[in-house]
Amino acid sequence: MRFLLVLAGVAAAIGLAAPTYADVNNDQDFLTDLRDAGLTYQDGGNAVTIGKSVCDLLDDGQSTAEIVTQLRNQNPAFQGASAAKFTYLAAAHYCPKYVTGEDRGPKPDGAPGN
Repeated sequence: MRFLLVLAGVAAAIGLAAPTYADVNNDQDFLTDLRDAGLTYQDGGNAVTIGKSVCDLLDDGQSTAEIVTQLRNQNPAFQGASAAKFTYLAAAHYCPKYVTGEDRGPKPDGAPGN
């Protein structure tokens, strides 16, 4: 499955800070986990940017279901559970509070206590 970067418009609409040096290993781990999950992409930098935008959307109160739907609508290459996998991996790498249910902010669908 090809990861078409139609989603770049979503990421561009969200003001993201430039990644710091400390993010490099996490970004590489994220890309590795995407590949291990069977998700492919054309540009690793864009995949990382879109992954980080998932956290912004969660911070804004969007549910994981809404984010998955947006990813599917903007990227027809996402088939089956691939958009959900991408959303989960992005949250796990860049905003784990939504995966663990810790810290403040809305919890993703299916998180403990939700």
